[in-house]
Amino acid sequence: MLAPAVDRSYTFQGHGDTYVKERLPNIEVQTKSASSALSAYNYTDTKQSISINVHQACAIKHEDLAQLLSRGDMKAAMTSKMGYALGRAIDVNLGGLVASYSQTVGSLGVELTYDNLIRGVQYLEDAGYDMSSGVTWFFSPASKGGIMKMDTFTHGSYVGEAAAVAAHTKATIGNFQGAPVKVSNLLNSPASGQHDNWLIHKESAALVMAQSVKTSTERIALDLADVVVQDQVYGYSEIDRYSETPGNITATDEGGVWLKGV
Repeated sequence: MLAPAVDRSYTFQGHGDTYVKERLPNIEVQTKSASSALSAYNYTDTKQSISINVHQACAIKHEDLAQLLSRGDMKAAMTSKMGYALGRAIDVNLGGLVASYSQTVGSLGVELTYDNLIRGVQYLEDAGYDMSSGVTWFFSPASKGGIMKMDTFTHGSYVGEAAAVAAHTKATIGNFQGAPVKVSNLLNSPASGQHDNWLIHKESAALVMAQSVKTSTERIALDLADVVVQDQVYGYSEIDRYSETPGNITATDEGGVWLKGV
């Protein structure tokens, strides 16, 4: 759920445990006066680094006797579940980034309000982001329950009759302020009754897959069993960028908002 909403364009370079990407500022515009030279600006560049430091794996051992007596192909079924487990682990790690963002609204353990959500939108729009391009809302199931109490999300006067019917009969929310709304039970819970929710533009977090899920198998003859292992290697990080203001070379995390809630 979370992985497709972050920046996946960072391509592993094929070696090394650190991915480095340069940051580029917007260039300042000058007014040219007659008989006077332009000033050539020297921008001191900094870089974004992402450590490739996560190696995760799942392993199962499946004995011949178990396969013989099972009704279906349990080895294949369990291998499929391993792939889900590894994908889930990525989402859990990405969800752990939320609390590192400096822009916050709301309070942990308290339902988010409409004012909280609009303030989150303002953070991104102040930074020059378009809510309808690359931005996603992520809510915990409990926080979703809170926002569904708001007419803004469920009343036909605001969302249209079709969306209102879907909200009441299927408990689905389509978009808010131009960005899709998604629900994840894997968002971090600092304590009981608390959840980190997230408003994110995809360039404000990145996932670098050095190795997508790879499957290895082994036959252990003395055990009359097959061993199946799946593993992945990746790095992930909050991504800071220079402000939209021309000439700015102070990197910040203005593309994400930590929505504190339930």
